[in-house]
Amino acid sequence: MHSHSERCHAHGHGPVNLPEMTVDENTPQPFRTYYAMRDVFRAQKHFMLKSIGDKNTHPGQAICLWALSKNDGISQSDLADILGIARPTVSTMLQKMERAGLVERRVDEADQRYTRIHMTTAGSALHDELQAVHAEMVEATIGPLSNDDQIELERLLLLVTENIETGMA
Repeated sequence: MHSHSERCHAHGHGPVNLPEMTVDENTPQPFRTYYAMRDVFRAQKHFMLKSIGDKNTHPGQAICLWALSKNDGISQSDLADILGIARPTVSTMLQKMERAGLVERRVDEADQRYTRIHMTTAGSALHDELQAVHAEMVEATIGPLSNDDQIELERLLLLVTENIETGMA
């Protein structure tokens, strides 16, 4: 069995190691801001990976548990739509989570053609632990900012989101 990275490279795609952009006083401000935002996303990802590392899970499963906490008994295809990932990817993830005792599949009582996904007690407990990790991350990263800075950051990020959505239209 090959790793994801090996499969990607065998097919000519996968992680691309781009050279780091040198940001200095000559870098145009929009690029300086963009690279600062990129660095925040990278740092957040590393913080989360480090924080959940001892929970024997990964971010995709954490997001899946969050979605199930809001939609217990959802169909696998609806879960894939909510997560924005391919159905086969969800199927593989659910198989691993099922083996770990975090979720279970049950035949829909009203229509036996459908299978519903439910969190188990262990899945619910892990979800609660991950929610606590998430709250700690928010407090450690955003909490130290003043209230005014938090409000301004939120305003600016919403504006960036709007710009992205406008650019995609």
